[in-house]
Amino acid sequence: MNDKENRKMAVSDLIKSAKIHTQEELMQALQARGVEVAQATLSRYIKELGAVKSSGPDGKSYYAIGSTPQVRAHISVDGIEISGQICVLRSQPGFASAIASVVDGAHLPGVMGTIAGDDTVLVMLRADADSAEVSGAFRRMFDVSDVTVRVALPSDTAFAKEIVDEIYVSSQERKTGIARRTPEYISEKILAGKAVIAVTSSGEFAGFSYIESWGGKAYVANSGLIVAHKFRGQGIAKRIKEQTFLLSRTLFPDAKIFSITTGAAVMKMNYQFGFRPVPFTELTDDPEFWKGCRGCRHFDILKSHDYKMCICTGLLYDPKEKGNE
Repeated sequence: MNDKENRKMAVSDLIKSAKIHTQEELMQALQARGVEVAQATLSRYIKELGAVKSSGPDGKSYYAIGSTPQVRAHISVDGIEISGQICVLRSQPGFASAIASVVDGAHLPGVMGTIAGDDTVLVMLRADADSAEVSGAFRRMFDVSDVTVRVALPSDTAFAKEIVDEIYVSSQERKTGIARRTPEYISEKILAGKAVIAVTSSGEFAGFSYIESWGGKAYVANSGLIVAHKFRGQGIAKRIKEQTFLLSRTLFPDAKIFSITTGAAVMKMNYQFGFRPVPFTELTDDPEFWKGCRGCRHFDILKSHDYKMCICTGLLYDPKEKGNE
């Protein structure tokens, strides 16, 4: 065997005989054997060997070789988005290489190749590829719910009443205050191009969020993030948050983006996008924004503190602090 085959066999042997959690651990184990492999080459060997991550008895994920149902069952794709000749598959951290390996091995029509990061796989499509067929193939392959997240269209005003009801019911379940919105208000945001919606291919509502500018467009609020009950636990909230954030940056690139929330999950997502917790004094002082809180059960608390404190946490993204990324 040549040197390449020897190195590849060493990688295979280590994966089969040891608990390898990350590529860095695999690299160190190879070096301990006197085998030197570049990071890019190691990633290629992992793909060629069909090595994917599988959960061990301790709850951690370890590399395993093979495409058996037991191994494949642990590969999870959280989202699929296609634009032109680029398809993006999103996963949990550490699983992108395994997903790319499965895609490469499937030899799907229309797919040229993949590039894997840590939690994202870029799939390059041929010029004549049918994006709907490719998306459907991936959804079947990885058992992904058929939900599209996009900027809302005028026809989506049909969901306004359902969106308002879902927001209200969720607030009652959490027993937290929330500003009451009307279907007319939600429709206004949709028609203005300031809303993001999640829908299934069969036309079923799955989630929603909207934005609004305040203080002469110096501030933008990300509000109303909701996921319909039957679609929760599928990573849809994060996809909606991402699209809402991108829409805010596109429509108002110089504005500070803020959110007020009582939800721990929403706070965590905001932190991931570069938001930081701030006192209400760093948010907009536009009185029209705070009028929107009048429908909240905790409005008296906000009012008694002169609109400077309530049970919600204020979160802020300042593009100047991020170097206008």
